[in-house]
Amino acid sequence: MRELSAEETISKRTGFLLPPRKLALAWTRAYIELKTEARLAARVEGKSSLARLGLVVHMTVPTIHAGFEGRIRLEMMNHGAVQIRLCPGTRICQLIFETTLGTAERGYKGQFAGQTARRKNKQI
Repeated sequence: MRELSAEETISKRTGFLLPPRKLALAWTRAYIELKTEARLAARVEGKSSLARLGLVVHMTVPTIHAGFEGRIRLEMMNHGAVQIRLCPGTRICQLIFETTLGTAERGYKGQFAGQTARRKNKQI
C-alpha cells in the first residue's frame, strides 16, 4: 500500500483536488462509539449534492457495526468528469443510525477496531 500511496497535506484555504478516476483515503473528523448495549449500528451515506458530481465516499460495505469505536475511514472515488475540490470541514457524508434486533454478543473486533488517523489523507 505504501508504494501505491502518497501523503498529502490538506490546506484549509485551497483544499484537496480529487481528479477524475482517482481514489483518496480520508478520515472523518467525528469520532464515534457505538456501544453494543445501545443496540445501534450505522451506515455511511454520501451527500447527494456531491454524488451528482461523481463523488462516492464509501466504496465498500457502508455498515458501521455495533461496538465500533473510532473515526471512520472513507474510501472516496471521483467517478465524475471534472476535479472535485474537497475542503476541511465540508460535509461530504452522513451517518444513518439503525437499531439492531437483539444485543450483540460482542462488539466489533475486526481489523479496523479502534482505528485512528496516523497520517494525513492519502491518494492512490
